[in-house]
Amino acid sequence: MELSGDYIAGLTDGEGCFALKFRRDIKHRKTSEAVYFYWDVEFAMMLREDDQDLLEMVKSRLGCGRISKNSYGGVRFAVNAIYDLVSVIVPFFGKYPLHGKKRHDFKLWSEGVMILKRNQRTSINAIKGEKGFKRTVWDASDLKRLIKIHQEMKPYKSKGKEWKWLSQAQQTT
Repeated sequence: MELSGDYIAGLTDGEGCFALKFRRDIKHRKTSEAVYFYWDVEFAMMLREDDQDLLEMVKSRLGCGRISKNSYGGVRFAVNAIYDLVSVIVPFFGKYPLHGKKRHDFKLWSEGVMILKRNQRTSINAIKGEKGFKRTVWDASDLKRLIKIHQEMKPYKSKGKEWKWLSQAQQTT
């Protein structure tokens, strides 16, 4: 059985999460740049483990994402890949709109997704055909807007946690 788009939108209204995060990572092998920060974006849904079949149907209908179990008896469906977020998730909720506060959360989040897509690292062909990446040079206005989007999303979140690395994000602008 295939789930309808309206059903998935309703399920997302109740159980979905649109996350925009500024994260810190530590690379122990690279001592010259051991600590670095990056932007991360995600669409996720969390249900009880006995509802895993429902998340499998959501994944099948959307054609992207992954499902994982946690130690609290829950299952989680998540989409993190920018390509899937831009080409599948954003258009899906354009066609099957959300309601209530989740609609406002999605609008801000999707703007953040587009900024991240625009500033994504670009693969290039390096010397002698080897693959490499072109260094991303962010527009300062994009960084400022991402910080503002995160702040504007706070009222739509059930947990109003402070952003751990916000001061580092603000220093980059």
